[in-house]
Amino acid sequence: MTLAHGEVDFETYSEAGHVWNEAARKWHAPAGAKYKGLRSIGAPAYTEHPTAEVLTCSYRLPPWWPGGGVTRRWRPGLPLPRDLFDYLAAGGVLEAHNAMFERLVWANVCVRRYGWPPLPFYQLICSMAKARVNSLPGGLGDLAKVLRTTPKDPGGKRLLDKFSVPRNPTKADPRTRILPDDEPAEAERLYSYCDDDIAAEGEASAIMPPMTPAELGFWYVDQEINWRGIGVDREGIRDCIAVLEQALDRYGDEFRTLTNGLNPTQLDATKGWLAAHGFHMASMDEEALDDALARLAPHPPGGQSPVRRALEIRQLIGSASVKKLYALELMASCDDTLRDVIVHHGARTGRPTGSGPQPLNLPRTGPDVRWCRSCAQPYRVTAAGCLHCGAPAADGLKAKWPLRPKDLADAPGHSSAVDHALALMRSRSLDLIEYYLGDALKVIGGCLRGLFVARPGYDLIASDYSAIEAVVIAMLAGEQWRIDAFREGKPIYLVGASKITGRTLEEYEAYNLLHGEHHPDRQTIGKVSELACGFGGWIGSYKAFGSTEDDDTIKAQILAWRAASPAIVELWGGQFRGMPWDPARRPEMYGYEGAAIQAVQYPGLVFEHRGIRFQVRDDADPVTRRLMVTLLSGRELTYPRPFLQPSPRWSDQLSLVYWTWNSNPNYGAFGWVPMETYGGRLTENIVQATAHDVLRFAILNLRAAGYPTVLHVYDEIVVEVPHGVGSLEEVERIMAIMPPWAHDWPIRASGGWRGRRYRKG
Repeated sequence: MTLAHGEVDFETYSEAGHVWNEAARKWHAPAGAKYKGLRSIGAPAYTEHPTAEVLTCSYRLPPWWPGGGVTRRWRPGLPLPRDLFDYLAAGGVLEAHNAMFERLVWANVCVRRYGWPPLPFYQLICSMAKARVNSLPGGLGDLAKVLRTTPKDPGGKRLLDKFSVPRNPTKADPRTRILPDDEPAEAERLYSYCDDDIAAEGEASAIMPPMTPAELGFWYVDQEINWRGIGVDREGIRDCIAVLEQALDRYGDEFRTLTNGLNPTQLDATKGWLAAHGFHMASMDEEALDDALARLAPHPPGGQSPVRRALEIRQLIGSASVKKLYALELMASCDDTLRDVIVHHGARTGRPTGSGPQPLNLPRTGPDVRWCRSCAQPYRVTAAGCLHCGAPAADGLKAKWPLRPKDLADAPGHSSAVDHALALMRSRSLDLIEYYLGDALKVIGGCLRGLFVARPGYDLIASDYSAIEAVVIAMLAGEQWRIDAFREGKPIYLVGASKITGRTLEEYEAYNLLHGEHHPDRQTIGKVSELACGFGGWIGSYKAFGSTEDDDTIKAQILAWRAASPAIVELWGGQFRGMPWDPARRPEMYGYEGAAIQAVQYPGLVFEHRGIRFQVRDDADPVTRRLMVTLLSGRELTYPRPFLQPSPRWSDQLSLVYWTWNSNPNYGAFGWVPMETYGGRLTENIVQATAHDVLRFAILNLRAAGYPTVLHVYDEIVVEVPHGVGSLEEVERIMAIMPPWAHDWPIRASGGWRGRRYRKG
């Protein structure tokens, strides 16, 4: 195996993420964290901790470099690895698995503690990112199993637990840490484990197809974004945590009173208590709680249902907002910046996923509030009048959280509900928060987005693309009436509803003028159908997006949507023309599904539909065989080890199956498993990936124009610029520049904003 680059791997020690309890003589997880150590605080804070140190470093330079081709070690106390530094000074490239960790160790530990030279930013690449681009598992152990390469040493965890983390002392052994010099034989096993990681990483990397230059280039952009980070309001976070802990104590007391002494964290016991009250739950996860509360009757007037209230409390205490708030505090760097939270190519389509506080999945709203016309401040809607100046509630104005009503845009005072809420949070008084704004946890959830801030002296500018996936599928399919609607700026939910109901757009617009609000069809038919039907969704999908109609009504609306959008239905494709009950039905491979199936049937040949190409490569190798889908941009999606089998639903059709690393319980078992796909899901992947290509193009253009991105979230880009530099108008103009392959697509960025705190426009 000959590699064109070198490899590096560190094993480290740090007490970050461990809290010493002197009374108990034990290490605990930090407040709000489920785990101790690196997992609870992330690599940036971990490597910044004053106790962070290198235990050992293994590296291997490429065979063409003098003295290369062999694994070498370095650890503190030994002469500096000059050959490694010389290789980098000459422009050599290193690879690591999860490269950001090695980058952070090098910068925050090796440079600061041991006098190493800085690691050139663009001379480190990542085999984990390469794995994700190839739709393979990111973890080295799992990757080795899938690729059938040298496995990761299963004894490594024991060695890391011994040397890399502090230990709880005992009477027989009072040490709070085991040093390598304490057990040299075991330390040698740790050093060998690091060597073996180098070998395993290199072997896996050599098998995987490399990232294309364009993909590698955008991975570096994501690395820049992760390294730059986004600021956080540390004081605001701590104020919110102080109020949160009071709320958790209060809710915990209420829960124990309701359930005869149970704690909200005792899930199995809570399920037993619920069963004793006639309500059975197999799971207590967030989705199950949402479903249970949707099924339960509301509290009786002037009273309270114990079962419903117990579930409400459990939902509040276990909410993602609570976890995100603690994660913000624990994972922010010492300069109040959150780094390394974007996972490049985290989804099969190339879109990123989030880590840590998950900034790609933040609450959009907070509690319902009313704004006072007199003093321009918000207050809870349950109040009889303004709680600040006493003005009657009838004079109040409502607005979508966190924005002010337009009528108060120029009034003095807090610019948004989040500013007002965080000002109140400084009191650290639960009673005060609930008096003015209502449920404290809803207030905190509504403030989470605003806790991401620009650095001192800078502003955030953000905008997003309007209905980008709806435009993309219309353009890919050539659905002309939809394309015309987007080009003419017509409201797609109303236009779509008109196609289903037969009402005209003019009728809907007249209703809006008469009543001051949209016709109900916009939400219940137009929006639901657009979200549920575009990728072949059926009745279950329709209900998942909010429809409360009976099955027959939903079925009729779906069929009407499909009849109005024949080009999109054609895009999904299939294996037969005509309905199953149609005597004229005939076999035919068409659309995306037909092209994908034919590609698997005839490996090496390219099958194309409307510019999207499907091809199976490496057919002779069962490990690297893959179905490749080439997008209009030239970027490729990978479906490993595809095969065909008889369809479980249709006796005369084939089912297309590929292997994937599944971490979503909604899709079945975890791990490396076979996964069925079909025309609608292929369309969803291609549409999502194409929309992301548009976003990537904009991020690169903004970067070139001096607008560095600090966060990108599906259809949204957030940049950071000094006060007085640049403009929202220019950002949206640059975002509206389409790549050459989409030069005439009606995709527009709008509704953006400029300010200190992150928010939705």
